Amino acid sequence: MRNIVLRASIAVVFALSGASPGHAQQRQLCVTIDDLPCASCPSGAAETVNDSLLNVLERHRVQACGFVNEGKLIVRNEFDSAGYRALAHWVMRGQELGNHTYGHVSANNRTVPEYEADVLRGEQRTRPLMIAHGKELRYFRHPYLNAGSTPAHRDSLNTMLTGHGYIIAPVTFDNDEYVFAFCYLRAVQEQDSAAIARIGAQYIAYMDSVIRFHETRTHDLLGRDIPQILLLHANLLNAHHLDALLTMLEGRGYRHVSLDEALRDPAYRLPEATTPHGISWIRRWEVAAGRLPPWPPEPPEEIMKAYELGQRNRAPR
Repeated sequence: MRNIVLRASIAVVFALSGASPGHAQQRQLCVTIDDLPCASCPSGAAETVNDSLLNVLERHRVQACGFVNEGKLIVRNEFDSAGYRALAHWVMRGQELGNHTYGHVSANNRTVPEYEADVLRGEQRTRPLMIAHGKELRYFRHPYLNAGSTPAHRDSLNTMLTGHGYIIAPVTFDNDEYVFAFCYLRAVQEQDSAAIARIGAQYIAYMDSVIRFHETRTHDLLGRDIPQILLLHANLLNAHHLDALLTMLEGRGYRHVSLDEALRDPAYRLPEATTPHGISWIRRWEVAAGRLPPWPPEPPEEIMKAYELGQRNRAPR
């Protein structure tokens, strides 16, 4: 029965898009960047990191969406004006901002009212900032990509978010970039130039493998390209390597589109599975269709070991 539903859903996707399974289309990519104003950044580096990201986005003519955790604007119990200026630069330079909750909390271990309170707390500065520049705060991304672990919970969250005017921003090009970012920041802090160069090269190679994996899964499920949505984070790693990453993607035939353009594709209206884990929407569609797809590539073993050791050695807060 699930396979029949899958075939019917895919038939609708093709009919609405005007595509056929063998129809060649130009690849499209939407870039999204989470945890603004800064994640895995040296102290006081928010403006520098964000300006580097914005410079690269402009150079590649990317209309990106940055997702904000307003809790990051409070540093040692004081308002971080530099972090707020970084957010203002995004809007002033023509980019989009979205809500990523105040405290980067998981929806899966909170009631809908608890989660709603953090969502609303997370728009207190971002929404006025957008309005001041003639824009609307439209997009929301779930931290950890936890969108509700049961259908009932997911549907209640969706109703709540829609009621506040939000559109949920999915992710198809999911990845473990944050693992590299942690190791990269550690190498920078230790002034280990060899590790800095090695981790940067490993990061681009890893992202290439993950992107190829998700392209294959998309074609296996839908038989065509869709506008892919890439998840990255505002960190020192991407401040230094976003240019190389976008160059690699453009070399694979991608042109950049906004989140609004990407979500017009009817693939984003396919049934999606609920899961306690944050996973790509491509995998959610496959699981909802009764498939058991393979897991994406993992970071190199040495990177994972360094990350896990670093996490164990972090001082408790």
